[in-house]
Amino acid sequence: MEGVDWGAARLFWDVLQTGITAAIAVYVWWTGRSRATTDAIDRVDDRVTQVQQRLDRVEHTLESRPGYADLDALRAEVAQTNRKLAEVSAQLVGTTNLLNRLHDYLLQERREK
Repeated sequence: MEGVDWGAARLFWDVLQTGITAAIAVYVWWTGRSRATTDAIDRVDDRVTQVQQRLDRVEHTLESRPGYADLDALRAEVAQTNRKLAEVSAQLVGTTNLLNRLHDYLLQERREK
């Protein structure tokens, strides 16, 4: 029986160690890369969530604002109020004139007595 070739065994052992070290290096690189990718995706997801919340608030604000029909109804009510105010103003002018005549009449009547 011949002796074991220790040089070949040593070469095999060195190749095996290099392979295991390379496999560990690839594993560490891959997990670090996927962790960085996962963190980046989580950050983007958080930003998208914030934008979605802001968009929901804007949509809610826009839904609660009056539309064209509401503004037309408001304009009609303001126009009606203006017409009624003009009527009251005209009546007030007439009442003021009547009150001034009555005041003048009473003053003249007092002077004559």
